Amino acid sequence: MMGYAYYNGQFGRKDEIRIGLSDRVIYFGDAVYDVAVGRGGRLHQGDEHIGRLLSGALALGFECAYTADDIEDIVSGVVRRAGYKAYTVYMQLSRDAEHRVHSPSVSRGINLLVTVDELTYNVGGGEVKLISLEDKRYRYCNIKTVNLLPAVMYSRLAEEAGCEEAALHRGGVVTECAHSNISIIRDGVLYTHPEGELILPGITRRHLLMGARALGIECREVPFTLAELYRCDECLVTSTTRLCRRGIELDGVRIGGRDGERFSRLSNYLLEEFNKFR
Repeated sequence: MMGYAYYNGQFGRKDEIRIGLSDRVIYFGDAVYDVAVGRGGRLHQGDEHIGRLLSGALALGFECAYTADDIEDIVSGVVRRAGYKAYTVYMQLSRDAEHRVHSPSVSRGINLLVTVDELTYNVGGGEVKLISLEDKRYRYCNIKTVNLLPAVMYSRLAEEAGCEEAALHRGGVVTECAHSNISIIRDGVLYTHPEGELILPGITRRHLLMGARALGIECREVPFTLAELYRCDECLVTSTTRLCRRGIELDGVRIGGRDGERFSRLSNYLLEEFNKFR
């Protein structure tokens, strides 16, 4: 089913929306984005997703006239027109300019794109096979820009290997996955890479840590290695659109599966949090 969209004052089906060539997202990827899931006219953890979108715009020096309330109102307008019971929402802020020049100093304003598509799968649960790949991305991973070519390449390589995700590492230290965060449980402790310029500050990752603390599970935001990932008791792959999935294989080797009690408590915490959202 064709989704619905908004772009700079225009509402319509996705195939009706046109983006002008002055939008710097086309030439430079000069844009930030965020994705959320929703139902019943609302976004799950919407304030956090819109907040991350605006924080990314600020990090890139955007002079953004949109407030969080403005974006929320526009998203609600697209959702109403779409009429889906459950949906994914894509939000993008990009710079506009008269000419194609590298410097954004000639920016004329900020463009807002919102798309809404029907959500046709269950958000929670599932198992994930992973491959390991060297993380060759730039060091701005904490800003959710649209420059996703490395993620596209890593995802393709994972798919060709019969896997759903790629566990990325820098010098053997695991950072995150191609389009998810990754954590492990070892000896009863939850480990995840600390926030910074090497990983996206995932919202589901943040709630995973909140859940661990609420459940009395010790958690440490410290790096772990590929060797530790191979030997982990459990591997947790988290994202907005799939919540928490269980990593069961890395490079063809079975991993995890030795602390189902803690894994279930954490994954159920996230799922219950989502199910409370109406």
